[in-house]
Amino acid sequence: MDINSINRRHFKKYEKYYNVEFGVSTRLVDYKNGILFIEVIISSKWTIPAYKTALEIAKHWKNTHPELKYAIGAKIFIADLNEEDKNTFSKIKIKYKKGILFNYWNKN
Repeated sequence: MDINSINRRHFKKYEKYYNVEFGVSTRLVDYKNGILFIEVIISSKWTIPAYKTALEIAKHWKNTHPELKYAIGAKIFIADLNEEDKNTFSKIKIKYKKGILFNYWNKN
């Protein structure tokens, strides 16, 4: 599986919208053993709590890329980019780490 190819496709189709409209940037970092590893950078435009952000982003990646449809979970790394830090990417620090298990509540 070529993660760079998936990231390019995601950027062309979805990333521009999320980034311009909501100030959210996402990137698939890895996919191992059915787990998505996604990096999320949010700006002050984004007001949704971290746990909801993690769930929304994880589901979006899983549902929009056929290669990822069998993912059983996701590890989301969320960095909060403050207005004053926008020009210095090196100052970005991971603020939240969230785990998601897909279909956890839908078991029979």
